[in-house]
Amino acid sequence: MSVREKYQEEIREVIGTAVRNHATSFNHNYCFDSIISDEDEKIRIVIKFSNTIDNVWPEALLELRRIGYILRCTPLIVGERTRKQPIQDGIVYSRGDVAAINLATLQQMLVEKILPYMRTRKGGIYVKLDCKQLREQREARNLSRGYVAGEVGVSRRAIYEYERGMMNPTVEIAIRLEELLETKLIEPINPLKFDTTTQDDSTISDSEKTTQLSQEVDLMFSRLGLDSTATSEAPFDMLTSLQSSVVLSCLKQSIKLIDNRRLIFLARLSEVLKEHPVIITSEQTSTKSKDGIPVVTIKELMSIQNPNELISMIQERRGT
Repeated sequence: MSVREKYQEEIREVIGTAVRNHATSFNHNYCFDSIISDEDEKIRIVIKFSNTIDNVWPEALLELRRIGYILRCTPLIVGERTRKQPIQDGIVYSRGDVAAINLATLQQMLVEKILPYMRTRKGGIYVKLDCKQLREQREARNLSRGYVAGEVGVSRRAIYEYERGMMNPTVEIAIRLEELLETKLIEPINPLKFDTTTQDDSTISDSEKTTQLSQEVDLMFSRLGLDSTATSEAPFDMLTSLQSSVVLSCLKQSIKLIDNRRLIFLARLSEVLKEHPVIITSEQTSTKSKDGIPVVTIKELMSIQNPNELISMIQERRGT
């Protein structure tokens, strides 16, 4: 067994032990390898595994964020090192505005429910403070910001920013603050619940990432009042927002050209996320489903008058 295969087995073991509801398939052509959904913990995570986190290309990071936004999943990178050094346990790194941790930290969070307390930023390792508690404890002791700043070795302005929650201190400064005020101030960081409500304004050129078929399908979905996003590094070719759900579309001129492993992963993803998978093809075929995924032809799509008709067709052909 190669080092890569051994690492993948470790990943499967960690995820399999932590959660029941996940879809995992390692394919270097995809911008993610696993999606985890845990309704009890209220988490949905889309994960890219890369032994060296710096090896995830900017385009893949961008698509990872966009997919995370549409599917309401937190994007996450899991790896073991940067180009320069190993990733430390319990520390959150960042690449392209995506949180990055090692497998041991992922296991601690998913299995042991232990959150990290530190994150890297330019210039060092920092922690998050309970800014309200900091201000209240300082005022309760009748200490000025200037006095606290002098005792812990920072500027008065820095204390002001800590209390506003606009700046994070280093680990050493945070410990000095806790000792001075005799109060726990350091808060845990939860990279599994980063904000997924704000859409990334960065875009990938449609001319670079779409095919003629995807442009045709996009126009038909637009006619139904639906917004679609083309993808190029995923097991699906298009994501279409539909009320409170998402349609995961695989687009092919001929259904015979689709890799079965891709369809298996797509089917599992739709089960985990409880979304609608569909194969859309431009060929004329009597096939209504392939490997459990509904098949809809371009001609059929043209005849659909509203989104409910589309969902009814998908559900009927999926047997749900």
